Amino acid sequence: MVASAKETKTSRRAKDRLHHVHARAGIRQDGLRRALGPELREIWGIAEDAEPGRVREIVLLRLNRVLERFADPLMPEIVWTAYNLGVDPVNGGAGMVGRIRTMVGRGRVAVSERTCTRRFYDFLGSVKNSLDGFQEDLTGEDFRLASRWIAENVRPERERNPSEPVPSVMRMFLDGTVCGPADEAGAPIPARLGAHGEWLCVFTDERLLAEYRAVTGAGWARIRHRTGREVVLAAAGRDAATGVLVNPRPTRGAGIHAALPLSPDSIARLAVRR
Repeated sequence: MVASAKETKTSRRAKDRLHHVHARAGIRQDGLRRALGPELREIWGIAEDAEPGRVREIVLLRLNRVLERFADPLMPEIVWTAYNLGVDPVNGGAGMVGRIRTMVGRGRVAVSERTCTRRFYDFLGSVKNSLDGFQEDLTGEDFRLASRWIAENVRPERERNPSEPVPSVMRMFLDGTVCGPADEAGAPIPARLGAHGEWLCVFTDERLLAEYRAVTGAGWARIRHRTGREVVLAAAGRDAATGVLVNPRPTRGAGIHAALPLSPDSIARLAVRR
């Protein structure tokens, strides 16, 4: 797991380096590792001795995790053109502005260059915000896919159309009722778990909640019932990247993996699909 807390000096510097990623030849530029800078490499989990190919794969995967939060069907075309993936190699070195201009000129999108640029910077703002929060682990399958996307110069496939149903277990959580701590206004109270960021703790059974409070001594004055969907939307609507822990274990120090963790990235995708 790679994680960071709220904005720090490290994340501020990392955000500044993001503008180097879409410059020149984008993710295919020589010296991409150097362009990222040490702070962005640290947050994204890029080892000091990572090969150039692995650096590109990690950058692609981190960007794609943020892109998956956007329901706008134009965003993949705009974003990957900006970062030089799925672009004609003849135009690959034209820089972000040149690549977007060529994309618009060839009629690949039905909006203006100005609109494309604005939407790209909307995306970049979301990438910056993501640097303050939880970074999901990358798996061997993730790297296999990223390697193919780069080698074949193709864009990542969307995991699932937002209109398609989510898996049945997750649907049960979204439609079911859970309980958890709330403030005076009735809003969920986040737990701040150090380097793991902020999480909303909810329980699918009042007995599990009672056991947790008895063992940990959690001094929650108010408990509120709400649907899983309402919890997801509450987490997605917070300024800080926030995940949801379903049925956290009452053992102190058990960590987030002792519960069912829905990371901020997962919350963002569920909020889009709702």
